[in-house]
Order: sequence, then C-alpha cells, then structure tokens
Amino acid sequence: MTKISSTTLTLGVLFCVLASLTHASLPTAGGAPGLKMSKMASAPKRRTEAMQLRGGKTYSPEQSEHSEHESSSSSSSRAQQLFQALWETKEKHGDGLSASALEDILTTLREYPELMYMKQKADVKAIEEYNTKKDKAHRVAVFSHSLERNGANIFVLILLQHMTSLDRQAFELYTPAEGPMREDFEKLGVKVNIMKPSDPGYMVSLEEELSNFGAVFANTIMSAPVVRTAQKLGMPYTWVIHEAWPQDQFDWYASKVFMQKGIDAGIIKEAFQSAEPGSGNVCFPAKIQMELYDGLINKAACQVVYNGIPVASIDQFQKEKNRKAIRAELGYTDDDFLVLHLGTVCARKCQHVTAQAFSKLVNEKGVKNAKLLIVGARYIRQHEIDYISKVKKILKEGGVMNRATIMDIHEHVLRFYLAADVVLVPSKNEVLPLVISEAQAFRRPLVASNIDGLPEAVTDGQEGFLVPPEDAQALADAIDKFHKDSDLAVRTGALGRVRALHQFSHKTMRERYEEIIDEMAPPADKMLQRLVEEPVVEEQSAVAPELQAAMLQKREAMGLSTASQVPMALRAAH
Repeated sequence: MTKISSTTLTLGVLFCVLASLTHASLPTAGGAPGLKMSKMASAPKRRTEAMQLRGGKTYSPEQSEHSEHESSSSSSSRAQQLFQALWETKEKHGDGLSASALEDILTTLREYPELMYMKQKADVKAIEEYNTKKDKAHRVAVFSHSLERNGANIFVLILLQHMTSLDRQAFELYTPAEGPMREDFEKLGVKVNIMKPSDPGYMVSLEEELSNFGAVFANTIMSAPVVRTAQKLGMPYTWVIHEAWPQDQFDWYASKVFMQKGIDAGIIKEAFQSAEPGSGNVCFPAKIQMELYDGLINKAACQVVYNGIPVASIDQFQKEKNRKAIRAELGYTDDDFLVLHLGTVCARKCQHVTAQAFSKLVNEKGVKNAKLLIVGARYIRQHEIDYISKVKKILKEGGVMNRATIMDIHEHVLRFYLAADVVLVPSKNEVLPLVISEAQAFRRPLVASNIDGLPEAVTDGQEGFLVPPEDAQALADAIDKFHKDSDLAVRTGALGRVRALHQFSHKTMRERYEEIIDEMAPPADKMLQRLVEEPVVEEQSAVAPELQAAMLQKREAMGLSTASQVPMALRAAH
C-alpha cells in the first residue's frame, strides 16, 4: 500500500489520533490534558530528547510488533510526549498554519516514527472498512408490491429509466410475484428477484439480501417489512407511499384488497412509527395523504413529491398520431362523445358508479351519441372478477351495454387519452393517480371525486369538476356540462395542461428523487466531493491512497488548497 502523503495530514487529525491513543480529552485553552504547559522547547532540543528516549536507536516496523506488547503506561507516555510536542507547535504558530508551520509539524513527527507507524496501521484497517462500504454504497435494492402494470409500478419504471441512464448507482428489483412488467425492468439492465413475504424464513433471507446493498428504495405501503428491516439494520432508505389507507383498515386492505400475505397492521404501524428524520425518507405524492397518517409518523421524516409525467413524450405522441385515425381504430366516429375511465377495474375506483352515471347520461340526459370506454380490467383475484361482472350487469340493466366497452389492462395507454372527450376519476379512495396529470397533459377535461389528494390536482370549475364520491347523479350532471358546451371543455382542458406543466413536471420529480437517491447511495464522485467539501477528521486520515490524487485535483478545481483545509480540521479537532 502506498504511504499516505504527509502533506494531507493535519494537526487536527493528529490530535484526534493521539487523544484516542492516550484515552485523554482534546486540548483546551489551558494546555494539553494531563500535562503542565512548559516553555516552548526548541526543535533541536526536542530532537535530542527524542533520540535519548529511544536510546539512540533507529526504529523499524518490526520493532512495532514488539512494542505492542510493552506496558500500556509506556505507550501512553510516548503518546503524551508527542502530544505535548505537537501542542507546543500549534501554540507557537497560533491559528494560522503556513507552509513553514507544516514543515515544523512534520519535523516533529519524524522524531516519533513508532507512533506514526501505529497510526498507519490504524489507517489500513480504516481503509479496508472504507473500501468495503464503498463497494456496496452505490447499490440500491428496490422493492415493489408486484410486477403488474399499474400506476405504482409505472412510477418505479419511470424513475429507474432516468436513474439507470445516469449510471450512478446499480439497482436490483425485488417483488413477491411474477408479472408482465418483468421485461420492462430487465430491458433497463435491472435484475428482477422474486421474494415472497409469506415464505418461511423471509425476514432472515431479507436481512441477508440487504447486506449486499448500501440503500433501500421501497415502493408502496406494502413494503413495510422491508422498511422495518432497513430501520433495524441502520440502512438509509426511501419509502414511497402511494396508498391512502385509513389507519383502522390496514389489515383489510393488505389481506383482502391486495391479498398480501405476511403483511399486517402491526408491521405497517411499526415501520411508520420508527421513521425518524435523518435515518430515511418517507415520501408522499400528496399533502392530504401525509395528513391521513397524522399521529402515526413523525412529519419531520416526511416530504411531498408530486408524481411527474413525461410531457415531452406525450407531446411527441400527439404529433405523430392522428386523433381521428386512433378513434377509428377503436371503433368510434367523429360524432361520438367518448367518456373514458382508465384504471384498474376494482371497487375502490368505482367503475360501477361510472356505469350508473353513463346510464343516466343516455337515458335521462338524452345524450344519444355518448360512448363509454373502461380500460383496466384484470382477472387475477376473485373479487376483481366479481366486480367486473357487477359493472357489466349495471350497464345491461341500463340498456347501454351496446354503447360501452370494457378492455383489459394495456401497456400503452396514450391512445385512449387522445381519443377521449372527457376523462373520469370517480374513485372513493385515491391519492393522486397518474391518470389525472396524463389527462391534463392531453388537454382533456376531468370529472373527479372530491376526495383525498384529487383536489390538489383539480380545482372545481377550472381544470374540471369535483363531485361527491359514489354520487352517480352528480357525475352524470358534470359529464353533461362538457357535452353541452364544447368551448367549456376546451377551456378546462387548456387550464389542465398549464397545471400539469407546473405541478406535475417529470423533470421536477426526477430531480428530487435523484437528489434523494444520491444522498442515501452516493456515487463515487459525490463521495469524493463530500470528503473534499466537508472533511471529517477520521475519514480524512484514512482516505485510500488511490483517492489522494483525485482529492487534490478536486480541491484545486474547487479553488481550495490543502493548506486551506487545515484550519477546518483544527476546528473539528477542538
């Protein structure tokens, strides 16, 4: 190992090392601890005394092995002597340390080589620990509740598309089950692992897996066991909460709605309650959602980061595609008034209310050119299958089944926005789904429930209308307003576009999460910058030799010199 350059050592570093060797406190204004201040001895006199203490013999590393077995009082005495000499050198030069001051310090050090060798041995161990941490510090374990194509998982995909393009960290994805989005992540070079919380020994296996990473990125409330494990291990983590589950319904949502075995209210509450500022980040895509968990989590550990959308990609899609052609492909004419409800077909998103409202729109409002398109049906869980049957039954009973289409979940959904005349989000439990901002980017007017985080994205009467949840009549009335007044629909859509650009900027979201991820899993260049800008005594004395040139080059580029950092280290030592 190349010896660390002596010019990078500071007096503050040496004081800290010697304090640890002597088990003494650092110097105070009254002088070196445990020693009476004497008049400053000349360098030649100190050199003579040092030689006498060593019996005029030269010193070698081999002798240090023997010296380790000498009495602790002897080691302490030698450390105290060097401590005293260095303190006197510091007193001689005061706070300003010039080149001549550094040379004087180095002259003193050469008289006590055995202690410097002990310091070098300590550096070797510190460097080994540093390199071990460095190797995995940039590795991030990402956890998601599934590989199904839904808003929460698309959020992770969008984020990883950006982060992998920067090539700053290495990411691996962990999920409980297979799904259609595996290929999407693997195309990014992200390895996908299957780990089921319901498997025996899951928590033990989880700890073993996390030991290979420097940080955790947990997506959705269902990643609570992962977050709790990271908290116990002292790992930096980011937990993104997309859900708005009432605190007294954690068990019901986890087991009945999402069928997540091995996750219950206990572990969810424990993870929330254990979140502390500085130990991790808990991110919410809406303010109202954070308030929902009030009293359960320390708000100082939380922040709101609105989900962004790739507006540039949406604009490019609109330039390349023809609305009339897309509508024709889907089976709609120019005269049709197309109502779109996009999202996983389930009771929470209230497609049954949409079916009821559509029946009223046709039968009571007399909108004969109305067509309904519901996109997002899946047949995985029995309650989803039963719910789809319920929606179809309502449409049939209303005599409008021939005007409605229910499609499965689709990977590419932009064409549906382009074809639509109005977009519905009548959920009874929702945070801030991407469908709102995506519809706004397409300048489509919205009708949404006045619940949870939706009012944070839609102001009633501006970007759309807000209606009471599960109120089919209010929903039908709002839709009819846009049907009767096309100019209103255009104005509302234009306001939505402005809001999407301002509030749901993809760039803003990416930059914020980029900062969060860089902070918890710093890439090599930022690790180096931390050492340069905010030198910590222990780190600076144990910097791996291969980083020395890079550190010096970085300091010069930043307008800093080695000497300019010395006073900072001295202040840290005090």
